[in-house]
Amino acid sequence: MKEKTVKEVEELNKAYFKSLANTRASATMMVISFAGAFALALFLLFQYFYFVKGYGINPLENYFFDFILIYIIYLVVATFIPLGMTFIYRRQILSTILLLLSYIGIFLSLILISYIILVYSGTNLQEYNERSLYTIPFLLICTVFGFVYHYFWLKRELKKGFSTNRTMGNYFAKSSAHNNNSLLIIFTVSMLGGVLSGKFALVLGILTAVLFSYGFSQLITEVAYLLYLKIQSKEYWEDVPKKKETFRNLFKDFSLKKAKIRIFLEILFCSIFLSIMYNIGYFSPSSYTPLWLIWFGRIFIILIGLDILGSFFLYFIKKVNTRFKK
Repeated sequence: MKEKTVKEVEELNKAYFKSLANTRASATMMVISFAGAFALALFLLFQYFYFVKGYGINPLENYFFDFILIYIIYLVVATFIPLGMTFIYRRQILSTILLLLSYIGIFLSLILISYIILVYSGTNLQEYNERSLYTIPFLLICTVFGFVYHYFWLKRELKKGFSTNRTMGNYFAKSSAHNNNSLLIIFTVSMLGGVLSGKFALVLGILTAVLFSYGFSQLITEVAYLLYLKIQSKEYWEDVPKKKETFRNLFKDFSLKKAKIRIFLEILFCSIFLSIMYNIGYFSPSSYTPLWLIWFGRIFIILIGLDILGSFFLYFIKKVNTRFKK
């Protein structure tokens, strides 16, 4: 196999990071910041009950709680930055810094979701504290390992040149990031921590921590290097899009008639409801739970089950009919 020349390697790398600037590192990608804000808000909800119910202290006195709260506000603001604001394309170094902060916020939210699953799937305050003693070092090791690995991975790719397939893959990755399915995955994983317990929660927490640390650290590393390139040369600046990004475009495929969206929202609201009731103490064996609340929860869960079952049968019938028509 013919070895690439230095000029060919430079051209391959340039083509890759130009495509990255216009796809996964585009300023328009900040519209998905709300996914990170949602996951961080869920983490704060669990922390709020941990501080208030567990120790009777004001959570705002905790510096990390305040830091996450400020980050949520930033992510909410960042969501609206690309919507009709063309100035971000004239201030591309600033916009890339803001995008990098958004990606770091989303990555942090995913790691904290793993923390929720690993720690709060316990049954009492003592178990929460015991689990946190090994969960925090584990998450830190996963994070550090992910960034160190992708630092050397980036150096290796820059030396041999990014392949054309990987360059083209940026465009497919952007479209899938804007797709509702990728956002639903984040939300679904976010809620599982509130309903799972035992070994299932531990396995899920470990797997999500490893996957998030590996997958998202690569994106952050690449965007950070792109920021360096943008500072060096305007050649890597993003092209101004012809069409403005709007929330309508982001949710153009959203419809409650679609089973995967409807069932997800049903499970989401049910999980939030059960998590809040559990943390308030309604589902504790030592506390009284109103009869209406018990039946409300049962009926809600039964209806979700019927919806899932009915949607599965309709999907199966549709597939059979399609095959017969062929």
